[in-house]
Amino acid sequence: MSILTSMATATRAIVIENDKLLVMQRNKFGSTYFTLVGGRINHGETPEEGLAREVFEETGLTVTSARPVFIEQHPEPYDHQIIYLCEVAPHQDVVIQETSEEATMNKYGMNLHQPFWVTSRAFAGIPFRTPLLHKAIVDALKKGFPKEPIQLQETTKSSFLKRTKKQFKKWRT
Repeated sequence: MSILTSMATATRAIVIENDKLLVMQRNKFGSTYFTLVGGRINHGETPEEGLAREVFEETGLTVTSARPVFIEQHPEPYDHQIIYLCEVAPHQDVVIQETSEEATMNKYGMNLHQPFWVTSRAFAGIPFRTPLLHKAIVDALKKGFPKEPIQLQETTKSSFLKRTKKQFKKWRT
């Protein structure tokens, strides 16, 4: 299934193994938060190709199956994101690949990236970059992931920023 848009499109992976979710911890200009593994698709790539490439670059994992479960819209300048529930091939540790953009930023101490596994229970309490998606994933872990993609959308840029600030404040206390 290919979902294309005219906006800048990013893909994100929900990978669950042994009751743990794969997340990317970011430290961007001193702000620490978590997001899913993934990123923008390149010109000429399908979303599924971009997803597989991003997951491999950021973790060394090979996606073996993926189905879209959420589509997240943000007001400009944020992305249109397609979030996939993924399975990956058997693997060892998750490691950012040396040829990736994330490895380059880590090398120079810019916008640090660190992939790791977090328990499903702990996932509910982490400062996640997009609160609406965070809530949707927490709910899906309890009730099951949707069979068809569900549209998630912030109504305004200010509501997105308010939710994000509120969540970070809650996590820090």
